[in-house]
Amino acid sequence: MSCSYSLGELCTFSRGASVPRARMYVQGDYIYIHYGDLYKGFSLRVDVDSPQKKLPFILKSEKIREGQYLHDQDIVYVLTSETIDDLGHSFLFNNPKGLPAVAGTETTIMHITRRDLVIPAYINYLLQTEYFKKLLRQYVKGMKVFRVHPDDIAHIVVDLPTLGEQAKMVSLLDVLFEQQLILSRTNGYLYEMLVGLFNELVIDRDSSNWTNGSLLDIAEYRNGLAMQKYRPDQDDRGLPVLKIRELREGTCGPESERCSSDIDEDIIVNDGDVVFSWSGSLLVDIWAGGKVGLNQHLFKVSSSKYDEWFYYLWTDHYLGRFISMAADRATTMGHIKRSALKQAVVKIPDKRSMANLSRLFSPLLDEFIANKIQSKQLEHLRDALLTKLMSGEIDISKVEVPTPPNSHLCD
Repeated sequence: MSCSYSLGELCTFSRGASVPRARMYVQGDYIYIHYGDLYKGFSLRVDVDSPQKKLPFILKSEKIREGQYLHDQDIVYVLTSETIDDLGHSFLFNNPKGLPAVAGTETTIMHITRRDLVIPAYINYLLQTEYFKKLLRQYVKGMKVFRVHPDDIAHIVVDLPTLGEQAKMVSLLDVLFEQQLILSRTNGYLYEMLVGLFNELVIDRDSSNWTNGSLLDIAEYRNGLAMQKYRPDQDDRGLPVLKIRELREGTCGPESERCSSDIDEDIIVNDGDVVFSWSGSLLVDIWAGGKVGLNQHLFKVSSSKYDEWFYYLWTDHYLGRFISMAADRATTMGHIKRSALKQAVVKIPDKRSMANLSRLFSPLLDEFIANKIQSKQLEHLRDALLTKLMSGEIDISKVEVPTPPNSHLCD
């Protein structure tokens, strides 16, 4: 049996501290949770003992108010964004050792005061649901920068099952998320291994049997289309449009635009394809978010002559240089020209060397891609399960949890 409460009855809210990047350090007195780092490196939680990426620090000389300190099981909420769709990202702050920490600029701290009624991890999962995000968006204010005030969130009413049922839900959802974390960490190691071996065996190798070429000699860089001109017909469900934001986040959400299904195959991106954003936020990644249509300002990178590891790692190798070139010519949005691809010199191994290298690199990259795809499948499963659990479509009281819930997250 559930009971209804407003969030204001369950939580208190406070704004984070504003500290510029120039005063953030690798080491310091306080862990600092910056909203930019949250968007680029974290999903769902910030685990201080084993973070998904390194956390910055600030010094105790900063002027910090009492309400800006983060405590174990607080929720860091991002309620400011340049787009409405990006509003409402939340992260449970797991800090069991109580290390000193501060929430950063443009973040809101949700501190759960009624733990006799609700588990913080349950609230954090609730905030992830599309249903709650729709409730949140009715309070959005702003023109160029969009915000939601905590006072408005406090009025939102939520239904709470019993603590035992909440603990079951958290445990089931955490199992899927923990597996995603394992896959992500494994891929971090695989990427470092691929880059390290590539530098040693290709970049730094001096071989007279190899030839020089350019990125355009080893791969085709197919630009996407202005997909607003290719909307789906009434009877066509269409494809999600892969834009820079979707590439950065690794997924196309319900709010992503859609394009016609009847577009050329060479501008359709499938799982395992290499995509290079050459304008705005420059990045190279291997897509694992399902079949999508490629928008302008993105290249689909492929080759009929060379294995994927070869053109992926060469493109990734030049990314830093391309980012510098784009920054130098940036006015409103930095970019590179196709001529930069032609000027990027690559070493092309002889046939025998290439075969030997492919026997080493291809299995590593295949494992990397498989992990990305499996992680995305787990994310979709978690989202579907989350929706059904929170809506009551699945009666959690009748579900047997095979292992006890994580006591730290559910106490």
